Amino acid sequence: MAITVDKKISESATTCVYRAFDDTLGREVLLKVLHRHLTHDEHVRQRFIREARACASLRSENIVQVYDLREHDGSPAIIMEYVEGRSLKEIVAEEEFHTFAFAEKVAVHVLRGLAAAHAQGIIHRDIKPGNILVSSSGTIKITDFGLAQVAVAPTLTSEGTIVGTPAYLAPEILQGEAADARTDLFSLGATLVEVLNGKQLFEGATYSECLNRISRFKPDMLDAFGVRSTPEFVAFLKKLMHPDRSQRYASPREALAALGRSGSSEFVRPARSAAPTPAKRRAFIAAAVVATLVLGGIYSLVRNETPAVTGAPVSVPMSNQPSTADSVVPADSQKSVSGSPFLSDRPPAVIQEPPGPNRETARRSQDSGFVTLVSSPGVKVYVDSLFVGELPLHRPVQVAAGVHTFVFSHPQLEPMVRLVRVSPGEELMVDADFLAQAAYLRCTSVPWAEVSVDDQYRDTTPMDRPIVLRAGKHRIRFHHPAFKDSVWDVTLAPRETLRVSVIFKP
Repeated sequence: MAITVDKKISESATTCVYRAFDDTLGREVLLKVLHRHLTHDEHVRQRFIREARACASLRSENIVQVYDLREHDGSPAIIMEYVEGRSLKEIVAEEEFHTFAFAEKVAVHVLRGLAAAHAQGIIHRDIKPGNILVSSSGTIKITDFGLAQVAVAPTLTSEGTIVGTPAYLAPEILQGEAADARTDLFSLGATLVEVLNGKQLFEGATYSECLNRISRFKPDMLDAFGVRSTPEFVAFLKKLMHPDRSQRYASPREALAALGRSGSSEFVRPARSAAPTPAKRRAFIAAAVVATLVLGGIYSLVRNETPAVTGAPVSVPMSNQPSTADSVVPADSQKSVSGSPFLSDRPPAVIQEPPGPNRETARRSQDSGFVTLVSSPGVKVYVDSLFVGELPLHRPVQVAAGVHTFVFSHPQLEPMVRLVRVSPGEELMVDADFLAQAAYLRCTSVPWAEVSVDDQYRDTTPMDRPIVLRAGKHRIRFHHPAFKDSVWDVTLAPRETLRVSVIFKP
């Protein structure tokens, strides 16, 4: 096979990928070449060759085809199918693709590819948007089996080494267990959530933060995505991503059967008009709101008071306001003033405040007021169940005259709820001071330990930051599988920092 290299497309720590031309068959191909300085590393070389052999045995329109394995300038090289199109990672960066229709299409096509691979005993182990391609003809294909594990071959990874991209790893991999077909399904679930949301579900600033988010994941956390898809698809995601893999679908074919459709290979650009009908959307959002309030214990925090407020003004539904302070306004659509990718075919419920002189016109015509939100950075705010944004906001929130429920959600503390009555033309300020109720816990242990607070896992030592807790009484548990648990009952005062150190002894 005569190959003419055209240009370099990408480069990783182990390989370089070129676009090339197969002179014999007259077609474009990809040439994936192992870096020359790695050719003498037998471990890396064998893993590279294993990738080629694994992929060459697969036949599916949803898997990038491997044509040949050969030497190129003294290094082993894989000759593979050239896909004209873009990666899913590039596509989900565009807001118009955050739709249920596109997510379902990705699910069907990737499951077809995984079904073909798993039937040959091949586990991908690194399913993520960057390893999924969408061709110009619409076919979605899995690529990069560099981490694939052939069931009949011994693992080539070092003992104790985690292989895979952190934000898409299945919980069993964190526990040192071997990957299987269900591991790929969990990673696909995380990918589908990203298609719906535009953001990584387990995104973290550090590797350890990603792993901590995965270890704390609960299926009920996916209920929030019901407003962007359907209850059936959320149930599908929950089973696909269950932390206990014995509760997941047993295979891609079983997951395909659960979807109840074969899926189309035709690529259709998701249209905004494909959103659920207003009636269905209201039902989905109402269910999600009730679930969130019950699970978060928010009802117990509501007080029969309206905060005293003043201040300067972003905006919320202009009609159907409650007549009493006990009411919560149902939401018909969602739109974030700070860029949250909620899509709707209806006018936005939360809109940017008109600048300059238009503000007075908006105030008179919409019979609304303006609320400035004040709290700790990173706190998320919901107004009448609508996500407004993450603080600090650069502008006030514009709301219709009437009573509104403001929920301030801190990532580590219980939510704070404020019921506020807004009069036409009024400017208010609503403050949720989490620092006034917060305390800090620093934990160290020898050896490492999992730290739980009030029977809820919080972190594993060594910790890179303190645990933030509400002031009051707490039970702290240090757990290491080789020792008896160390349990501490502590009482924290507001703004106090308590240090607890444990040395486990046989």
